[in-house]
Amino acid sequence: MKRIFVSVALATLMVSAHADSTDRWFYTGMEWYEHPCGERAFAKYGQDDTPAVQEAYFLTQKNPELCSKLFP
Repeated sequence: MKRIFVSVALATLMVSAHADSTDRWFYTGMEWYEHPCGERAFAKYGQDDTPAVQEAYFLTQKNPELCSKLFP
């Protein structure tokens, strides 16, 4: 019985750890595929939470044509 309880507890921890996905901009923003700049920009800037990158992130949500300029 103890073995089952430990297995369930570990499985629960693994599921909650997986929920903190790194596929989101700044770990809490949009999923990489939802943002208009796409995977290339996410791969390079997705975890960079500097003010300049965050500003570019919000600007390009409203103006996707700025992607190539703000996320070179």
